[in-house]
Amino acid sequence: MSFVKLCTQVPVPDGLQDLADFLAIDENPLNGHRSWGNSPPSDVGDGFLRLALPVASFWGNGRTLRVKILEGSPKVREKIRQYASVWSQYANIKFSFVEDADAEIRVGVDASGQSWSRVGTGCLAVPLSQPTMNFGWLTDSTSDEEFSRVIAHEFGHALGCIHEHQSPAAGIPWNKAAVYSYYMRTQGWSQTQVDVNIFNLYNATTTQHSDFDPTSIMLYAVPATLTLNGYSTPWNTHLSETDKTFINEMYPSEKAETGTFSTTEVHTKPAKTAVQRQVFAQTYPSGPPELAVGLTSLDISPSTDVRVSAFADKITTRTADVHINTWDDTTLFSASATWLKAAADDPSIQVGQASTLDTGTLTSQTRTSIPVTFQQAYTAPPQVIVWLNGFDMGHEHNWRVAASASDITSDGFVLHLDSAGDTVLHSASAAWIAFPKPGEAAGTGVKVVGESFCTMDVRSWDRPTQVTKGQIRFPATPLNRTPRTVLVALSSLDMAMGHSLRVKVSIDDAAPGSGAGVAWRIETWGDDSILYSAGASYIALF
Repeated sequence: MSFVKLCTQVPVPDGLQDLADFLAIDENPLNGHRSWGNSPPSDVGDGFLRLALPVASFWGNGRTLRVKILEGSPKVREKIRQYASVWSQYANIKFSFVEDADAEIRVGVDASGQSWSRVGTGCLAVPLSQPTMNFGWLTDSTSDEEFSRVIAHEFGHALGCIHEHQSPAAGIPWNKAAVYSYYMRTQGWSQTQVDVNIFNLYNATTTQHSDFDPTSIMLYAVPATLTLNGYSTPWNTHLSETDKTFINEMYPSEKAETGTFSTTEVHTKPAKTAVQRQVFAQTYPSGPPELAVGLTSLDISPSTDVRVSAFADKITTRTADVHINTWDDTTLFSASATWLKAAADDPSIQVGQASTLDTGTLTSQTRTSIPVTFQQAYTAPPQVIVWLNGFDMGHEHNWRVAASASDITSDGFVLHLDSAGDTVLHSASAAWIAFPKPGEAAGTGVKVVGESFCTMDVRSWDRPTQVTKGQIRFPATPLNRTPRTVLVALSSLDMAMGHSLRVKVSIDDAAPGSGAGVAWRIETWGDDSILYSAGASYIALF
């Protein structure tokens, strides 16, 4: 009987774990688990974030990893290039095969009978004079199935994947005595090596993993003789569907990202500033992305002028600081905001910001119109939605402010920031988001729909209620599926002065039917708030 040779998952060398953790966070901030309170975390060294929990080892998304093959025949080298690149079909990461001595992945080929790999960014802690991966039995006579099995497996480790049988979700009913005997006999492993490579499971709270996948390329075959109940799995030679899905989730294709932030996440009492550092799911190689920020809820005292501003700054290719601030004598009990991020060079989803202060007028204004030009023109007039993200209004008159878009062409539009009646609007600001109308191609592959809605779609302004509900219906085509996310933020409000300014917009749930729509909700609360009307804009990403 012949035995299939196995790989080992090689840990970081002794004494280098701290360095490996440090380099992992520098490579990809999402490898660390961060915790902070009223302000962004302090930096350590060259901007590395402090850690609260163990570190993962995934590379920065969108990365091109250099691979140097140190030995091997021309055929073996070509097979390594061929089967390593299979991962790039499903992950937003590429391999560049080079002769650079400082390549991130350095591949040895020998006849040692041992194949192994460092895991993910653990490669960065290995001295440049040493390989980070090794193939110990590949020759010109090796079958294509074996080339596929071994090379795809080892490069899975190089991307940060662990052995599937050591996943926290594995639950294999091992017969330990039989397992020790089998691997000592077939691989020459000690009991400690069997523990490390077979039995020891990763921690479920600090490991990103899928449900156990018996068809994963990262799984050793499990013979029925090694389990208590006859459970078994075959040798897997190609990426499974779960492998493909998981690696795409770890290294997603670039697309618009979203997030939320509430002042209550950093303080529970009124304060002038609240800020939180947002870490993006991927690094943007083309430069810092653009963020659109919109207010979703407010609770402000009526005793002074009402002032609030939500915005993002310190935007890098990996992080941004999102703020919700007030100033002077305003008492802001709480507020929340949502944000959408789009690549700076994305011609499909474009975002921007405008303020009445951009006009150079500092006095109170009733109507302000601001021309906006798209950074890249569209082939046809796009859809534009507007999110209110700041205002400064006097407290002795009702609070009325509205943000909207008009005169939309392929090249731009006019953004309006208006008040009404006797409202004293010292300033206002809004974010805008432009995207192709349903049915038109979006360059990122993200399909988008969006519109505005208002409480007056359901009731008249002079019949205020605490809660107003309505329904959004998505276009029937081409989006006949449930959106992955729906973002909504305020675009207008009309509330009575002398009472607390409390308002919130939210999406309740999906409507019946795949992708049919969602239910919206605009509300106030407490005994003294009077909400005459409020409007909002949503954007749904499919």
